[in-house]
Amino acid sequence: MSEPKLGTLAVHAGEGETLSVPATTTPVYQATTYRFETAADAAAYLDAPEGRWLYARLENPTVVAAERKIAALEGAEAAACFASGMAALTAAFLASLRAGDALLLCDTLYGQTTRLARDVLERFGVEVRVVPFDGLAAAVAAAPRNARALVFESPTNPTLRIADVPAVAAACRARGIRSVFDATFASPVNLRAIPLGVDLVVHSTTKFLNGHSDHLGGAVAGSRALVDGVLAVRRSTGGNLDAAAAYDLLRGMKTLEVRVLRQNETALRVARALEGHPRVERVLYPFLESHPDHAMARVLLRGGGGVLSFTVRGGYPAVARVHDALRLVARASSLGGVESLASIPVISSHRNATDAELAAQGIGRGTLRVSVGLEDAEDIAADLLRALEQA
Repeated sequence: MSEPKLGTLAVHAGEGETLSVPATTTPVYQATTYRFETAADAAAYLDAPEGRWLYARLENPTVVAAERKIAALEGAEAAACFASGMAALTAAFLASLRAGDALLLCDTLYGQTTRLARDVLERFGVEVRVVPFDGLAAAVAAAPRNARALVFESPTNPTLRIADVPAVAAACRARGIRSVFDATFASPVNLRAIPLGVDLVVHSTTKFLNGHSDHLGGAVAGSRALVDGVLAVRRSTGGNLDAAAAYDLLRGMKTLEVRVLRQNETALRVARALEGHPRVERVLYPFLESHPDHAMARVLLRGGGGVLSFTVRGGYPAVARVHDALRLVARASSLGGVESLASIPVISSHRNATDAELAAQGIGRGTLRVSVGLEDAEDIAADLLRALEQA
């Protein structure tokens, strides 16, 4: 059974006949199972599945096309797509860890990543050790002998801290620790971590890669050998990306660069408009000179990204009033889409974090996270400034 071209729709017409229709886009292959002409063809799949199709939980042509695109964007040998970013991260962990191993958990992470480590992995004998974002490479070098993986992100959620990715990756390699990097906020437009030495890159493709707030998915990219291990987990656990969602992802990635470059520009303009406002305690955006990692950001990042955060004076009651006064910027918790969204981390991504954990990450109870979309930068800034005045 030969491999169909991923831009060609192959239709079974009965009596063994297949019609091939050339297409300018990769079709959605909805089939859950595929025909073999002979027993020899079926046996060949077991010997060499590459280029052959058996069952949708194992592989799907539309999903494979999306995986190849992500691998190319990241400069990786291979990629694997999943039904969500958390499913992708879970598979990366399961492929990297076993009972008795230690996972190094950076103290500045998306809240659900922390909950996955503490609430799930620890139950199966994985030791979770929290390491500080500041001095992360040194913390890796001093890690216990049973450390097998590190998970970190950059820019971080929601404070937009920028890690020295090459230094952290080198420290992991020196210790034989697998580096798992959440690149959701960066996107491959602003930062490609595989060429910098990272082992596995994880994305919530729901965000910038798809970019339209109409798709749920995740991906892992890395070397062929490491991704094969991740795929083995996916085949057994079944966290596959649906073919229709893979089509949405492929469509979204066609405009990834133009969207992200526009969002980079808009976010910086909005951040500058907010900085210095009397009701704003601080603005966090990597390309602002006031950001603690500004110099690192200018070295590693193509742009500062499409997300910024600012802290309103007066804590949670004040930021809640600002949040509720927004008109153009939608009150929603995701990011990376074509529309601007705002959320309050302490009641969304970091709602279960303790005061000590929030303080360690630099998150105030008056912090508002804004994901800028493709609206006019002046309109976004005006809405935020008006909400500040009204509140």
